[in-house]
Amino acid sequence: MYKRYFILVVVALLFGCTSRPEEPLRIGSNSWPGYEPLYIARDKGFYDGTKIQLVALPSASDVLAALRSGNLEGAALTLDESLTLLEDNIDLKVVLIMDFSDGGDVLLAKPGIDSISDLKGKTVALETTAVGAILLDGALTSANVSIDDITIQNCMVDKHLQCYEHVDAIVTFEPALTRLRELGAKLLFDSSQIPGRIVDVLVVSEMALKKQEGLVKKLIAGYFQARQLLDESPLETAESISPRLGLAPQQILDSFEGLKLPSLSENHQYLDEHNGAMKAIVKELSTLMVDKALLSREIKKTDIVTSQFLPAVNH
Repeated sequence: MYKRYFILVVVALLFGCTSRPEEPLRIGSNSWPGYEPLYIARDKGFYDGTKIQLVALPSASDVLAALRSGNLEGAALTLDESLTLLEDNIDLKVVLIMDFSDGGDVLLAKPGIDSISDLKGKTVALETTAVGAILLDGALTSANVSIDDITIQNCMVDKHLQCYEHVDAIVTFEPALTRLRELGAKLLFDSSQIPGRIVDVLVVSEMALKKQEGLVKKLIAGYFQARQLLDESPLETAESISPRLGLAPQQILDSFEGLKLPSLSENHQYLDEHNGAMKAIVKELSTLMVDKALLSREIKKTDIVTSQFLPAVNH
C-alpha cells in the first residue's frame, strides 16, 4: 500500500513539474511598407526557434476581423483601427510605434481630375476602415468639399487596382500606389498634409502580454534588428522583400520616403506610461474620430500604451 502511494506521489510530482507547451504568438498584418521589418526579421531567422507566427492577410478589415474572433494575439494596424477595437472592449495595448505616415497614404484621381473640388459628383473608392476615412476627410476638408458631394465605394486594399478601373478616385497606399501612378493616376492629397493623424502601431492583447511576455519582447527585438539591416544595407534588404510587395527594390526604398520610422529611443519616449506623447495623440485622434462619426464614444481608457516590452536603449 505504501509503495503504491509513493508511486502516485512521484507521478503527480512529475506531471506537476511538466510545463505546458508555449502557445504561438500570432501577429497579423496587411501589406504596407512600415510593417515589412517584421517580415525581414522572420526571413533573416531572427524568430527561428520561437512560436512567433506572422500572418499576412489581404486587408486591414481581415486583420480586424481575425483579432475580434480571437484568431490573432496581436497585429500591425493604424492607431485609428486600434481605437475601433478598444471601442468594442477588446483589451489590447500599443507596444510599438512602427511609423508615422508622412505621404505614404494618398488620394489619387483619374487623369483629367485636377483638384479635390473636381471630385464633386464623382465616385471615390477606399477601404472604409477608419484610416481611409481619415485621409479622405482631411482631403475634402482642405478643399471645403462635403462628403455628401461624392459617392463612396468600399474597396478592400488587395482590390485597389481593379477598383480604380471603375471609379474616379481612390484612397490608397503601397504597393498599389506605385502601380496606380504608373497607370497615370494623379496625386491630389497625401498624409503629409495631416501630420500625426495616421500612425501605424503594433498592438497585442493584454492576455498575450501576460502569458507570452518573452515572445512579445523577441518579436519587437527582431523588428529593431531588421530596422538596423534596412539602415546598414538598404538595397540588399529591399531585395529580400521585393517579392512580397511586388515592387522593385528601389521602389520599396522610395516608398519609405513617405514614412517616418521612430527609433528605439523615440519609441521609449512616445510610449512612456507616465509622460509619453502617445497618450495625447490617442486623445486627439479619439476626439477627431468621434466628431467624424468613426467612433461612437471617446476612448477614455488611459493605460493603452506601454514601453515595457521594448528593448533597452544602449547609451
